[in-house]
Amino acid sequence: MATTSCDVAIVGAGLGGCFLALLLGRRGQRVVVIEQGPSIPSAGADFLKPPGLRVLARHGLADLVGRHGLRRDTVRYYHDGDPIQECRFPEGGFLVRPYRELVELIYTSCVMEGVEFWFDAGIDEIAVGDGRVEELTLSNGRRLRAGVVIGADGTRSAVRQALDIEQRTLPYDRLLMRVATVPLTASVAQLNRLYFSSEGWFAYLYPINRDQARVFVGLPPEDDKEIFQDGIPALLDELKKFVTDSSDAFNVLQPATWQPIKVSSMRVAEYHKGNAALLGSAAFACHPMTGMGMSYTLHDAELLADVICAAGGDADLLERLLSARYEPRREAHRQLIDYGDALASTFHDRGAYLAAFRPELHIYGDAAALQPI
Repeated sequence: MATTSCDVAIVGAGLGGCFLALLLGRRGQRVVVIEQGPSIPSAGADFLKPPGLRVLARHGLADLVGRHGLRRDTVRYYHDGDPIQECRFPEGGFLVRPYRELVELIYTSCVMEGVEFWFDAGIDEIAVGDGRVEELTLSNGRRLRAGVVIGADGTRSAVRQALDIEQRTLPYDRLLMRVATVPLTASVAQLNRLYFSSEGWFAYLYPINRDQARVFVGLPPEDDKEIFQDGIPALLDELKKFVTDSSDAFNVLQPATWQPIKVSSMRVAEYHKGNAALLGSAAFACHPMTGMGMSYTLHDAELLADVICAAGGDADLLERLLSARYEPRREAHRQLIDYGDALASTFHDRGAYLAAFRPELHIYGDAAALQPI
């Protein structure tokens, strides 16, 4: 089968990969996005905080993604049933929109810019020579050569493995998470509420549209096996101990289907080698309690697009620009990961959690790192 050539190959069609493809396609780059699944991925966060919304606004996308989303401006936090604080968001608040809907909007814009998408395209081999990715061989026999390769392919990134970049993954072993999508109730429609308990449980309830809500439950692993073996009544008995102002949701939890979620923090030793770079959860992963993962990824994609276009196909200049402008993002991500670790390790202790909580990070992120480029 003939080899295809392009300016930029992006492995992974999630939020970061699609947004980067759109920015590059708009600037005349020939972009091919490779996705191992049959369509746009559906698993991801439902929140875009103000920093991420500002990135989208800079590229004329804020109205598009916000048109059918829900705007919220407050999250209320509880401990053992008592309200302990609120986080209020300026600038029109934050946006709640199901991850798949958000990515599909950006994907549609990509197609309009001439970006190619290859679905059902697993990677068989990534040929690396002299520290550069030379060729991608796909499971269907297609071959692809690109001037730049971006690994936006998640925490088990094939690109990261091919580049032999060291990673350090730390599972949150003391906390398992499950999620369900349920009918929306009045209390959940009114306010986003995040409940913690001294027993090491948490529950987060929020709307995703005018009819449905998401419910996340976190609990110690020894409780998870017992609770979900015994069934939903046992779960409801536990939630009623610390979930107070959302009691109308208990009835809709009874028939819910609960999906387990694996949550880990991840750090890597470097974000690029030669002509290849990592993006999104191929580069870093933080606890979802920070609520900032997608905003940081959008900013990273914006930065990468500027670097790739500034290099103009010059391989040496590309590597210098990646070192000078993209590698420093690891420090901002490190701070976010550390913050997520602190929240996850203290939420059972009211005083320790309040001492660790930094509202400015939930609202603005790393202000210095999220300024316009």
